[in-house]
Amino acid sequence: MMHSSYNRRTATKVKDGRVQKKNRHIPTCHLGLVLDRESPGKGYRHVLTKRDLQEFLDIIPDWERLSHNLERIVLSSPVASEDAAYEFFHREETGAIYLHAWNEDLWTELQTGYYEAHANILERLGVSRDNVDGRILCRFTEPQARAFMLLHVFMHELGHHFDRMTQKHRNSTRGEDYAERFAANRFHAMLSGYIRVFGDPRRSCRP
Repeated sequence: MMHSSYNRRTATKVKDGRVQKKNRHIPTCHLGLVLDRESPGKGYRHVLTKRDLQEFLDIIPDWERLSHNLERIVLSSPVASEDAAYEFFHREETGAIYLHAWNEDLWTELQTGYYEAHANILERLGVSRDNVDGRILCRFTEPQARAFMLLHVFMHELGHHFDRMTQKHRNSTRGEDYAERFAANRFHAMLSGYIRVFGDPRRSCRP
């Protein structure tokens, strides 16, 4: 199944209140924060589980410092053209990361610019692709989608959070470029640890 072409992206938001629970699932607590899950909705699926998040957080170097005041991680419902979002709650000075559901078949059309910016990561994960009328159709497997969301998308959002927490003035941040560098600088450093826990994403089964 082919999808309309778009740039995958993340979003950042600022609010004054506390993070609110948005569904009937019982949240899980891990390392002092809440892990939550929303229904992905018809035609969509979560490529991560709360267990995946728990295991991944345990292998992030310097996690306690990087995640200071991170209140919640949510496996959230899909948002058009977005992989994830970071939300900062100004009044409480806490943050939340939302990791959005994917299309059920995991096939994703990317614009050339987005693919080229992430080609090294996608190729290392073994994601196959076809060029279709100037657009790039990526055929993710479930292990590849999981690895991309954890090793790149989640780390990008964690970069936004760490950036916000380390600025003297909370409304001043270094933006998308900083978050991309934050994730990219940690991808290869964390890859061997990731493979030890989750298996090589180029293969179909976990260890």
